[in-house]
Amino acid sequence: MVKHPETAELFREPGKTYLSPSRLAATLEVDLSVLAGALGVHPNTMRLHPESPRTQERMRDYNRVFQALVILKPNIRDAAFHMKNTPIRALGQRTLFEVVRCGDTDRALRYLQSMSGGQNG
Repeated sequence: MVKHPETAELFREPGKTYLSPSRLAATLEVDLSVLAGALGVHPNTMRLHPESPRTQERMRDYNRVFQALVILKPNIRDAAFHMKNTPIRALGQRTLFEVVRCGDTDRALRYLQSMSGGQNG
């Protein structure tokens, strides 16, 4: 997968080596408590220990799917809108955000890979 330079570190915590829940929430325009629920972590854990293994593991899932989506929709805002709001028939009428929240990251990535290959979903 080719990463776009402007998105390669979009969710990175400035000056750190981990992904930032607040930057992901801001990009997707979701409340931090919604993101905490999607990540399966307590909001305090996300706020006080964003570098925790569970938080980072789940953040990487969202980052992988978002990076793949940006290949299809290079505009960050369009990609964020699509990730949160577009139900996809091939994914059971769920959005990419919902699919990742349910732990189906690989399914979301396969879908996006098929779209980049020209299939319709």
